[in-house]
Amino acid sequence: MAAPRKATEPQEPIRADVCVIGSGVVGLINTIAMAKRGLTVVCVDQPSEKQLASYKVGESLLIYSNAFLRVLGEIDEELNNSFHKSGFWMAYGMEGRTSFDDSVSEWAFESELPQRWIDNYYDPKFARVMFQDSQIVRPEIEAVLRDRARNTEGVTFLDRGLVRDVELGAGDGDHLLTWASRDRSESGRIAARWMVDCSGRARFLAKRFGHDKPLRDEFSTTAAWAQFANCTDDLFDERWEYQFPDGVVARRERNTLHLWGENYWIWVIRLAGDRVSIGVTYHRGRPPEDGNARDVFWKILRRYPVLDWLHEDDVLEFSAYKDVQHITDTFVSDRRYAMVGDASSIIDAYYSQGISLSMVGSWHIANIAQRDVQDSRLDTDYIDHVNNSLTADWRIMRSMVHSKYSPAIADSRFFILDHLLDLTVFGAAMLGRFRATRWLMETDGRTSEEQDEHRHLREGLGRRLYLSQSAPWHRIDPQRVATIVENWHRGLEERAVWRLENGEKLPATKAAMRAYAALPGVWRLPFLDRMPKADLTLRPRDEPEWTYVKGNEYRPPLMAVSGTLLLALVGAGTAYDIADTRIRKMRRTWRGLRGRR
Repeated sequence: MAAPRKATEPQEPIRADVCVIGSGVVGLINTIAMAKRGLTVVCVDQPSEKQLASYKVGESLLIYSNAFLRVLGEIDEELNNSFHKSGFWMAYGMEGRTSFDDSVSEWAFESELPQRWIDNYYDPKFARVMFQDSQIVRPEIEAVLRDRARNTEGVTFLDRGLVRDVELGAGDGDHLLTWASRDRSESGRIAARWMVDCSGRARFLAKRFGHDKPLRDEFSTTAAWAQFANCTDDLFDERWEYQFPDGVVARRERNTLHLWGENYWIWVIRLAGDRVSIGVTYHRGRPPEDGNARDVFWKILRRYPVLDWLHEDDVLEFSAYKDVQHITDTFVSDRRYAMVGDASSIIDAYYSQGISLSMVGSWHIANIAQRDVQDSRLDTDYIDHVNNSLTADWRIMRSMVHSKYSPAIADSRFFILDHLLDLTVFGAAMLGRFRATRWLMETDGRTSEEQDEHRHLREGLGRRLYLSQSAPWHRIDPQRVATIVENWHRGLEERAVWRLENGEKLPATKAAMRAYAALPGVWRLPFLDRMPKADLTLRPRDEPEWTYVKGNEYRPPLMAVSGTLLLALVGAGTAYDIADTRIRKMRRTWRGLRGRR
């Protein structure tokens, strides 16, 4: 065995405005974003060869993550060469089935734009940054981002050390971080006014300063996933096709596909190079199968004949988290440090929101740190608003997945309305997404490139760029918004469970939407039993030209009211659900009374 290397004398301290801990996708974007704001940045990490090559979760990009990566990370070309996703697709009832027949409930939204919309944008890149989502191979994209960070002015990329200790600066003084290489042969110190922890599940600062917030309920989950090779197009035959009412054919597997069962769900994410990511996430308190995470993973997959092309011989890597969920009580501290991504909170992979919401949090942190460093103003009101709103956002995300792990998932009306409520939350954020995309596109993420309108955009986004602060609930306290959404999900769940427990079976229902036919026919709910096929999917209508978006407006009309329209729709569907369930209860009560006579 080689003799261990001797530790060297600590190197001279490095001084920077910001020290970013961690060099995964979130840490790299934070590093680049801060440097583009004119701040000096040190990114410190020493990933192992295994970590660099690992196929991490977080392959499916959404609008926020897509926009920040394309512009701040300058990887527009790399994302164009990744697997283009069409949208998201959910299904319940596929256990034991070889096709998505009429006994399967489905909910989908395909986000690809018609060419006439793309032609109307002032710049084709705007359509890509705003809407063209991808499914990425994480180690390949992170390698490109690592090179971008190394070559960004103002960045010191220290990739030979791990943070070992942190001493917070007294008063206005710098924080002092001590680092050492894995083998302890090198060490040094970093003096920085701000620290941003992007260390992932290591959660260095959250553990160091006691920010872990216990989750005081029974809801906890385990996730297991693998990447597979040799997943070619020919494996996805006509069974994977869906035909819209106007004859257009969609491919389910070209979406981020979610297959729901009781107490678990499966993700199917195709990647470039004939690879696919498959994951199983299940309720720890009610595991669907016996055994360890790997055993449960394979037992669940074998329930699905439509996935019989998955073989252990093709596994590139297998990973698992026994306990997925955690959350911090703080995202940004007025002691001048912040926690982002898994270093702060993670709820579930459902909807692939982890990286997306991390990018939003990072944008706010950059605003706060820049104002503090360059204007000597620590904006504690902004910090309080960020912590309040981001905590509410994670409560909202947790409520979205919590109810779906219940038996209610088997009720088709719950399946439709609960997903419609989720879409309402995301749809309400559309205007904020548009404005963030404009700001990124027109400034390249550099405040030095801002004009008056860009400064106005950034100021407004500081208040509104959150799920919990989008119109129409932007004037309500974020925690109150989260409580409303939680109670709404809980009500839908309770009524669905009652129907299931009392034999009130509803027909399996489908609702597939597209960007140009973005609403489901909720008004059909009372008539599904009499329809030849329970389907809420609508045909597209010719839209007036005034609804087209150019990409340089301040308030596109449909984006400004999207949340209100969807709220009215899910409100009407929920009102029907309440009334219909009450009538069913009264009928059962009446029949019971008659039976006793």
